[in-house]
Amino acid sequence: MVLLLCVVFFACKKSNQPATGGASRSSFSFSANDTTISFPVNLVFIQDVLDLHTTLITGQYADTSSKQGNISIRFLGDTTGRYRAQGDSLTVTYTDPLGIAYYNTPDTNNYVQVDKFPKTPEGMVTGSFHCRVFHGTDSLLFSNGAFMAPYQD
Repeated sequence: MVLLLCVVFFACKKSNQPATGGASRSSFSFSANDTTISFPVNLVFIQDVLDLHTTLITGQYADTSSKQGNISIRFLGDTTGRYRAQGDSLTVTYTDPLGIAYYNTPDTNNYVQVDKFPKTPEGMVTGSFHCRVFHGTDSLLFSNGAFMAPYQD
């Protein structure tokens, strides 16, 4: 009986991972200049922002992690295809481990490519990206970016 209660207790532990284990298959990684960055907690949401229909892809560390930093990619639309930074159609925000925020500019070399976009709970959205982000005059080039993240509705 005590063993069963322990199993139930640990199974009910709060987590920011999807209940079906989708995050264990998820990945979000890229090269930033000469460093490889990878986030273990990744999600995809469709959100209406003002009158715009957008998709948000996020990568971050678990709430309980001592590591810091995150990335978010937002673009207009919610289907497969290549989204380029033209005007405000693609926004990439990166916060480094020191808490410094970097943002992209509307450079048309910046893009996100969405290869699969199933709109079912925990459906894995996959794709790639390439982007330069800035904090003042400092910049980071994100290359070889790839993501596989579960869709959340």
